Amino acid sequence: MPCISVIVPIYNVERYLPACLNSILAQSFTDFELILINDGSEDRCGEICDSFSERDNRIKVIHQKNAGVSNARNEGLKVAKGDYIAFVDPDDTIEPSMYEMMYSVACENEAEMTVCRIKTQNLFTGTESKSSIYEGKEKVLSQKDIKNQIIPLILNNKTVSLSSSVNKLYKRSIFDLYNVKFEEHKSHSEDVRLNFKILPFINRLVYVDEPLYNYFIRRNNSLTQVFRADLYDYISDNRSLLIKMCNEYSSSEQYVENVRSHYAGVTFNFIQELVNSSLPIKQQLKILSTIIKDEEFIKDIACYQSPSLFLKLLKLICRFGNEILIIRVVQYKYKLIHFIR
Repeated sequence: MPCISVIVPIYNVERYLPACLNSILAQSFTDFELILINDGSEDRCGEICDSFSERDNRIKVIHQKNAGVSNARNEGLKVAKGDYIAFVDPDDTIEPSMYEMMYSVACENEAEMTVCRIKTQNLFTGTESKSSIYEGKEKVLSQKDIKNQIIPLILNNKTVSLSSSVNKLYKRSIFDLYNVKFEEHKSHSEDVRLNFKILPFINRLVYVDEPLYNYFIRRNNSLTQVFRADLYDYISDNRSLLIKMCNEYSSSEQYVENVRSHYAGVTFNFIQELVNSSLPIKQQLKILSTIIKDEEFIKDIACYQSPSLFLKLLKLICRFGNEILIIRVVQYKYKLIHFIR
């Protein structure tokens, strides 16, 4: 049996897939299986997967009808044989030493979740950044530490590299014992929801202080860069999940206020993207009406401290519930920005 099962969900990324797969096969740690889920790709991804599998017997390829990234990852989990599970997105790459370092740390500390930093490379600006990690005294975090140290950070909007699934080694037994899966009806924020489900079951969590996973910001290749008309549904779901965590792990109302303030800001960003999208005005008005009539959003903006005059004005208009005025104010802001430039 392999030590690690690496699962890659694949859909229409033929331009980037070879670099991703080559970075996995170039690992200094070699005792792994590579499970490629071709999720109904309409480009050459299927051919690329088959070509790589002919060159390396560690590769398993599953071709299926398109069912979404969560389903693809779950299908990979069904066939995985490794003691540990890893996920890689098909338009990213990993450093050659990633699994050697993470597997060594995981085994040494009997960790059920091992986390490294993510290096984000913005190909628009030519800049790089790396995700934050927990920097407390404890090197190995127990379930008590997770409850008392990690979860409060999350509730204060500091994710300490726990929002993604791709920068981790998970003990496979966690998925099996607790029947944890990616939510297949979700196509946004599925990683963070999985991790928040898993955290209560983790007895030993360890961080590796190295940026071993490479995430690229490119034009039009990432779901996170495509406008989603249904995004407020996911904002609402994630807010509810975090408020539930607040109530389970703390009696402090401050955590709930922090969560609500954060999601008010997220919603205001979505509103601006909505107004600047190509959606017909009728559809924009319908989405705005849903948002400003949502009682949870009303509670959110009551907790929100606006950092700018524009957001103070937007908050005020949302409280009065005027969809047309929201659109006009956002449009005016972007015309002004364009004029100044």
